[in-house]
Amino acid sequence: MDVTPYTAAVKLNSFLPLPKALLTADLSGTALLLYGLLLDRGTLSAKNGYTGRGGQVYVVYPIQKLAAALGKGETVVKICLKELEQAGLILRTHPERGRASHIFLYLPGVGFPTGGRPENRRGEGRKTDHPPVGKPTTNQQRKPTKRNQSSEPGWGEESL
Repeated sequence: MDVTPYTAAVKLNSFLPLPKALLTADLSGTALLLYGLLLDRGTLSAKNGYTGRGGQVYVVYPIQKLAAALGKGETVVKICLKELEQAGLILRTHPERGRASHIFLYLPGVGFPTGGRPENRRGEGRKTDHPPVGKPTTNQQRKPTKRNQSSEPGWGEESL
């Protein structure tokens, strides 16, 4: 990766917007990144006139492309979208069958509930609460097979 020192003369050109109020919200890191991607796409949508409901900006971003942009599986993206919906940051509508949903964006206000980390939430450095993507691994322990006793030498013969 090519790096450049950050000075006052350097103009930031490609970054994800993320409101500071969300840093203390009860959202996973992947959900925060996803929200940043949606806000970034929202700026493009606003320029192109993707508005509805009284001028509210919406985003059209298929789940497959969101998964590729985040480097995660589609299941994780769907879980994070649900997490953002429950937090009140997005609203998904389904315009037509077979088409991507419209994702209406909401910005956190002054009264947005942040509250910090609840007691049952895992701390830093631990695995996330998201289920693994794909099929679960199978049990690698196998039961020993029974040998066919009729093929063993001396089986069936009476001992004297």
